[in-house]
Amino acid sequence: MGGAGGVFLSAPAANAAATAVRPSAVHHVSPFGVGVSRSARHISARPGVAAAVTPSVATLWVSNTVAPGNDVSCASPGYSSISAALAAASPGAVIKVCGGTYTEQLAITQSVTLKAAGSVTVLGPASPADNLTSCDLDGGTQPNQDVVDICGTGNPGAVSVTITGFTIQGNWPADVCNDSLYGVAVLGAAHLTMSATTVAGTGGNPLTDGCQGGVGIEVGLATSATAADTGTATLTNDTVTTYQKNGITVDGAGSSAKITGTTVTGAGPSTATAQNGIQVSDGATSTISGSTVSGNECNDTNGGCGPNGFSNTQSAGILAFDSGKTTVSSSTVSGNDIGVYNVEDYAWAYYTPTSPFAQIPVTFTTLTLANRYENATFDQGKSTITSSGLSGGEVGIEEFQYNGQTTSPVVTATSDTITGASGDAILVASDAVAGDKAVKLSATLSSFDTSNASGVSNQSTSLLTATNDWWGDSTGPSSWSFGSGSSVSSDVNFFPWATDAGFSGHELCTTGTNVTTSLTDVVLCAPAGSSNAFLENTGNGHVLLIGNKGNDQLVGSSAGETWMIGGSPGHNTFNGSNGTGFIQERGNTNDTLVGTSGYTVAAS
Repeated sequence: MGGAGGVFLSAPAANAAATAVRPSAVHHVSPFGVGVSRSARHISARPGVAAAVTPSVATLWVSNTVAPGNDVSCASPGYSSISAALAAASPGAVIKVCGGTYTEQLAITQSVTLKAAGSVTVLGPASPADNLTSCDLDGGTQPNQDVVDICGTGNPGAVSVTITGFTIQGNWPADVCNDSLYGVAVLGAAHLTMSATTVAGTGGNPLTDGCQGGVGIEVGLATSATAADTGTATLTNDTVTTYQKNGITVDGAGSSAKITGTTVTGAGPSTATAQNGIQVSDGATSTISGSTVSGNECNDTNGGCGPNGFSNTQSAGILAFDSGKTTVSSSTVSGNDIGVYNVEDYAWAYYTPTSPFAQIPVTFTTLTLANRYENATFDQGKSTITSSGLSGGEVGIEEFQYNGQTTSPVVTATSDTITGASGDAILVASDAVAGDKAVKLSATLSSFDTSNASGVSNQSTSLLTATNDWWGDSTGPSSWSFGSGSSVSSDVNFFPWATDAGFSGHELCTTGTNVTTSLTDVVLCAPAGSSNAFLENTGNGHVLLIGNKGNDQLVGSSAGETWMIGGSPGHNTFNGSNGTGFIQERGNTNDTLVGTSGYTVAAS
């Protein structure tokens, strides 16, 4: 995901965003029994109150292996197809479907409950109709094709459907090219409660078919920049697999989903398309918990897929694309190009940001992330990631800065553990174009030890915060400090650091307006505020000098090695004493450098 690439969306009617890097030229593609009975009334010796009248719930039975009978059981069903039972059902009816495979499309336009009585597969026809309900018109020139089409009246909650225990299987040709293909579609302000159900085979073959259709479960659909055909859903312990584009998409302002205990599995490395596991987009909201998302990887090098999060197209496990309030917790996201990705305030044909844009953080908590390239990628907007374990891949957390962002990226990472990255534990990737919006990143009480090739790397000119963290060694980070832990780049506030992996202690600093030391591996700090301080390394050891907001004098040693960080604002003097070390001016243009030819000076 990242800079010069594009969030790769599906066709022009729904929105299966293929992920990539930052969005560039994108297309919005569809990925995206009867009657009432009265209970008996008990009459006492003296006049009493009549018992309440309780309507019974009609139950209809369906079997395609037994001839229709009395509609009382699988041995004596009333209907031979689910569609016939739906046509006969009254609102609120329960339809029990007996074991078997039913080759049909289901059009559901009223409140009903579908329960599997045995192993039941609903298999869509090879040439599905695209006019089951009025909601199919959302697809425009490519009307929706669905195996299960749930279409409400437009009144939120007026149609509420429950589905339990089914397998819903698509049957499209392997090379179909239609952007409006869905295993289950929930539109017209309907609500779906679905559990213990598998949705599979939506769209073409994701390993060979590069068209951008095929979404397992579509909840709501943005139909223009300011309008949506909404839907809501509660999905519990469901499985979504063998989809062409997205496993689950929740789309459009007013649409929402609660997704719990659900497993979404992509096809693995595809040379044809960039799949996504779960997408929440265009103002929709969602809570995702206890779920597992894996197998979304793109190897389509001709289509721009690749390992560079900032410039290549990539697939995402969980993609928040212009979403409303969204939380992801206690879930495992592994074996994808990117684990989780968030981009907000991105204007395109199917979303117009509010003005002024109110940033609502997308929140990731207690996740297990182990993905191929980046475990967590954050573009413009607010993102928080907390108490999560990020392992392997190339980058643990990556934040983007690039020309054209309309909102500053803001990332807050707290109490996370990042291990085994072949590149950076945390990377701020920037195109370094003048006028880029400032980025903010705070990583605190987190661990990025030496199992990562690099610790925190900042390519932007914004100042990052990585304080009270464990760098893998009690001496703190290496490179731009004297420690032996994982490395830190310039323009990162890293002091104080944790001195043990349990965060029970933190590095100390000797503070004062006139402080010198001949010791090694120590830190001297200017006092907080704008007082002028004199800090000096007088010995042969390694010393870190940290200025503050005053006009500070930071003096290195001719024999030791000194790391000097200037405060801002201020007119600081860096005297290197012709020794060696590292200097960060932190953007001050009025600083003076003396005797620093042997020092590495960070760009400011």
